Amino acid sequence: MSNVATSAVSSTTSAGAAANASVFAQLAQIQAQLAAQNDALSSKASAQSSSAIGTPQNFTKSVAKSQYNNVASATDIGTVTKGQTRVNAFGSLSAGDPADYLSFKLSRSGIINLGQLDMGQTRVQVTTKTGVVLADSDSKSGSAYDTYTAMVNGQKSLDAGTYVLKVSRAEGVKLTQKVNYGVQVAAGDYSKDYTTTITAPSNNASISASAAGISSALSDQITTMKNWTIGQTGTQKLMGTMINLFA
Repeated sequence: MSNVATSAVSSTTSAGAAANASVFAQLAQIQAQLAAQNDALSSKASAQSSSAIGTPQNFTKSVAKSQYNNVASATDIGTVTKGQTRVNAFGSLSAGDPADYLSFKLSRSGIINLGQLDMGQTRVQVTTKTGVVLADSDSKSGSAYDTYTAMVNGQKSLDAGTYVLKVSRAEGVKLTQKVNYGVQVAAGDYSKDYTTTITAPSNNASISASAAGISSALSDQITTMKNWTIGQTGTQKLMGTMINLFA
């Protein structure tokens, strides 16, 4: 093999290693942030929290989002049922991507528990399936912010039906900046936990083959995850899954 070819292989390997390191660094940051948020919520005596019932069944899937950025094309992340299911979703807004739309179905009316990965970079709005804003994480949104806070604290009820989470950039975050996000919805306790990774609508050639393999492996099937610590967050499960895929 020529020196030029050897150099090219070395460069590709280094780029792949850097991409993988970036993946794990981002996930570690997400894990720490969401853990801190959960600790903060648990300290509020008035909050209605969601807890695992026994050892919950855990499921993971990967879904490519639509190329259209609107409510009608929202990515389905699952059904929330009181005492049964919790849904988690993780993704990113690439440069120039204004928002992601994620839909969930509430099987019956009741109090919901909303979790947002809050690194000061994302704005989360809860809307009806027709786009009417019910709650908004932007503190300047008035009553919509009050509703958002109530959802985070487990003090807001919603009617049964389909809802959409619009995830966009927080005020001041440039459209050219890539932003990672995580959201979580429950209705009290749960025995089944569903985690969805949201991927780009088309392949990104800039990531390494190993990193690209994560999405490919997850999209092949919905995998039942076993032997997780009770109460573990969706992010921690996702991080463990990715490490297992690289092993």
